[in-house]
Amino acid sequence: MPTNIATSYNVTSAKGALENLEGYLKSVEPTETPLYSTLSQSAAPKATLNEWLVDSLADPEIGGVIDGNDLDLSTAQNLIDTRARLHNRVQTFRDYFAVSRQAEMIDVAPNGQGGLFAASKAKSLIQLKRSIETAIGSGNDQSAGSGSAASTLCGLGIWSDPSATGNTYDTSAKQAFRAVSGSRVSLGSLTESALRGLLQAVYTASGAKGSYKLYAGPAVMAAITDYTRAAVTNNPVYSFTQDVSGKTLVGSVLHYVSDWGSIDIIPDLFLGRVNGSASGTDTVEGTVNTDRAYLIPDDDTVSLKFLEGISVVDLPDNGGGKRAFSECMATLRVGNPRALGSII
Repeated sequence: MPTNIATSYNVTSAKGALENLEGYLKSVEPTETPLYSTLSQSAAPKATLNEWLVDSLADPEIGGVIDGNDLDLSTAQNLIDTRARLHNRVQTFRDYFAVSRQAEMIDVAPNGQGGLFAASKAKSLIQLKRSIETAIGSGNDQSAGSGSAASTLCGLGIWSDPSATGNTYDTSAKQAFRAVSGSRVSLGSLTESALRGLLQAVYTASGAKGSYKLYAGPAVMAAITDYTRAAVTNNPVYSFTQDVSGKTLVGSVLHYVSDWGSIDIIPDLFLGRVNGSASGTDTVEGTVNTDRAYLIPDDDTVSLKFLEGISVVDLPDNGGGKRAFSECMATLRVGNPRALGSII
């Protein structure tokens, strides 16, 4: 290469060449939080332990009554004795950030964010919502806080478990109101018949026949979509029937109608995780669990309760720079665990 000519190779930044850094920033992590965004909200709790009552009904009596018999108090029923008191704990979520005074003064791409502190605040709120979503869909059991451990809420993984005990179902009275046998199915056996069986089990136990939402990981979404396809023997293709007169081939199932109700299927990447180490079918909190799904009635059976809504608290600048944290204090109320289903 000749040295007596300026080229793009020898005119470096030391010679005045400018860099071309676009004013563009794109987050590459998932940010959608469907449980947080779509679950109903009920009244704010007045304590850090939120409690509610559940009750069951006696079996129907169709044997009739003998005419003329006097009533004896010994045959009366205590209809209040069947009640149980469920609870869940308020958990604090927090995301702490800081920017030095000097860093706040310099120009940093992208433009239009109002400085690094404003950009950090916006990012912190997204991260906080991801944490809340993960806790709602988690396999964490609730735990009381102490001077050395934080209080945690019970996630849907425990609420929808027909065999759960622990801190949430710690008495036989509470265990009588757990999700029912047949309402939890493994992904490996998720045939269409198995899904119908799950829905039938939920309907038989709760009488809830209506609209549901199925918050589902990618592998569950794919398994349900495969219901529309029939594999041709010894041929790596699928055969299915569909009206394509509009020249659009639909390869996804987002709504499923069964004998026991209709289901809107919603993808969610924050389900089935636990704090600490992976356990059973739950993944560690930073790892996507593709194989998890929760079936929830489309009403107020499951609701979020906020002791403190999402907020940003500015802290004093002690000389190092601006500091703040985003925070939320919330819990989950499951009014009727028998109305839940799950895929693991």
